[in-house]
Amino acid sequence: MGTVIETLSQTESVCAVCLRTLPAVIEARGREVWMTKSCPEHGPAETCLWPDIDHYRWMNDLRLPFVAPRRPVPALKGCPADCGLCASHLRQPTLVEIEVTERCNLRCPVCFMSAEDYRARRAPDPTLEDLRELFEEILRRTSPQTAVQVTGGEPTFRADLPEIIRLGRAVGLEYLEVNTNGVELSRDPAYALALKAAGASGVYLQFDGLTDDVYRRTRGLDLAETKNRAIEHCRRAGLQVVLAMTIIDGVNETQIGDVLRFALAHRDVVAGIAYQPAFGSGRFEATKGRRLTMGHVIYLLAEQSGGLLTPYDVWPLGCSHPLCSSSVYLMEMNGVLQPLTRLITPRDYLERFDPDSPQGSVLADIAFNCFPEAEVGMAIVVMNYMDADNLDLRKARECGMTVMSREGRIVPFCHYQLTNRDGRRRSEL
Repeated sequence: MGTVIETLSQTESVCAVCLRTLPAVIEARGREVWMTKSCPEHGPAETCLWPDIDHYRWMNDLRLPFVAPRRPVPALKGCPADCGLCASHLRQPTLVEIEVTERCNLRCPVCFMSAEDYRARRAPDPTLEDLRELFEEILRRTSPQTAVQVTGGEPTFRADLPEIIRLGRAVGLEYLEVNTNGVELSRDPAYALALKAAGASGVYLQFDGLTDDVYRRTRGLDLAETKNRAIEHCRRAGLQVVLAMTIIDGVNETQIGDVLRFALAHRDVVAGIAYQPAFGSGRFEATKGRRLTMGHVIYLLAEQSGGLLTPYDVWPLGCSHPLCSSSVYLMEMNGVLQPLTRLITPRDYLERFDPDSPQGSVLADIAFNCFPEAEVGMAIVVMNYMDADNLDLRKARECGMTVMSREGRIVPFCHYQLTNRDGRRRSEL
């Protein structure tokens, strides 16, 4: 008998060559879930979306409440042309990235920003007054509790980064996290102290593994010791760290459990882990095997956790579509470390879910309210970023992870970073 194929749903996607909008079909093939589509000019294409149909359905069915965007822009041409957020978007942002530079002190083989590629008209860095206006627009469109991530390029490339952080705090934003490769942080312990004094709420540290061979493949340099020094300097400054691991099959997928154990051993400074299967927007020069999805990473995390986790301990996070973001919160009570999701039911989750919780803090806030006697735990997030191969416009309408453009538009992250397979954006085709 051949593989049984079952159509699950229909949606819209794009051609990975020309980026035109196309109808797409989501189907189960045996145990796996796939997307298929066909461009009139460039032909058919398909990509795996999930490794297990039962787990896919379980995640997809756990839907959390959300709040519609404040002050949406009109929807005129349809998704993805009206990003802003438009009136067709369903979810208020839970995180907004703001890019303070396109420059970088590395040229990583894997970079969705294509930082340090030659561009004839690379935009100059926004001025402090530009950034003030963008911070004010974020506050006007969201709330003071919305997580704001200061990013680039590499934001530490700017000598005035502490001043930028102070500016965002003065405007009224409460959570400003620095998204960094850690190179500058590793050089001088005073730098972490300066960020802390300016009001940074934490550091989102690029952290692809524990060994130099991984970083040579993903970042082009031996950086393992650089990461360790950056974390130590943040520890001395009292600046919390989230480890952000870009995962590529055949490069570092066997170190998912090692990163978990490293984080748990450094819980005094590491507040969480973000596991991010690599996606194909921008520059992607690293050789890879199969395409990993959020589902694959959840199963790999469970397999490598030493019995601490199962795939069904990781639940949809509620900041995006259930198949785009997921999380588990590890909490310690009476000396025993365990996932919060074994102590509450899905009904409890729905009843206690707060759509205003900063991204990544949803389960931590529930744990604090339900189990105040527990030790401070650790949040683990698994994200499923979309590119031109697997973009699902239906899912993108629920995205709460966004980017503030220089024009003052708030755009879903996957739309903002979208390029074709050659790394070119719509405006460049």
